[in-house]
Amino acid sequence: MKRWLVVGGIVISVVVAFAVAVAVGMIVGGGGMTSGEPTLAPDSSSAPVATVSPSPTPAPTPSATNAETEPLTALFVGDSYTVGQGASSPAKRWSTLVARELGWTERNVADGGTGFVRRYPERDLLSYREQLRSVGPKGVDVVVIAGGQNDFGELRTRPARVFEAVADTYALAAQRFPEAQIVAVGPSTPWAIGLEARALDSAVRAAAEKHGATYVSLIDPDVVREGYVHEDGVHVTDLGNAAIARRVISQIS
Repeated sequence: MKRWLVVGGIVISVVVAFAVAVAVGMIVGGGGMTSGEPTLAPDSSSAPVATVSPSPTPAPTPSATNAETEPLTALFVGDSYTVGQGASSPAKRWSTLVARELGWTERNVADGGTGFVRRYPERDLLSYREQLRSVGPKGVDVVVIAGGQNDFGELRTRPARVFEAVADTYALAAQRFPEAQIVAVGPSTPWAIGLEARALDSAVRAAAEKHGATYVSLIDPDVVREGYVHEDGVHVTDLGNAAIARRVISQIS
């Protein structure tokens, strides 16, 4: 069941909400899948019948064949949602559903509890920029950066720091993986969508536009329905993961 974010036992103050609202204005001014897994439509055409050609052409070189058939490698950066916490198995997490549907090879380096700013180095839990740096630039065709809800607390007290981190994260992705398609998936929340979520979503959208990334909003409209929230009250179930995957696929396809 969705609930409002609470800090110190009270709802976020009007003063803080106003400060974040101002930050949103600065950014904007500056700048279902069902519960089943998605599947590719089967090819119903019959195999062509071989014929004798009077002037046979040379067969394609192995390098050309590999370039046509080798699947794209997609790097997923994110938090516990991208890790798949709340899903019944890794195969049911949204990143794996997306990769399977689009024919990608998934490389998931997400860490739970992290964000654009938030990190726990003592537990080897890396921020999004650190996750990007942990992977060599070669062999990555798609970079998916998702989440940010763990930065909501920081956003209330130091919004400029969070917005700067968002911009730097996408700048790093574009610099480190210049040939890769970048997909920017905004934050989601199991609670009612507040100013923090909208401010961060706007920051992600602005950074995506600046670097030519594909932007995906999970809050406009809200993808996390009440029935999709895990019993822990924080993450999403298989249904929620499937809904997120559907939204991402719809924007990429």
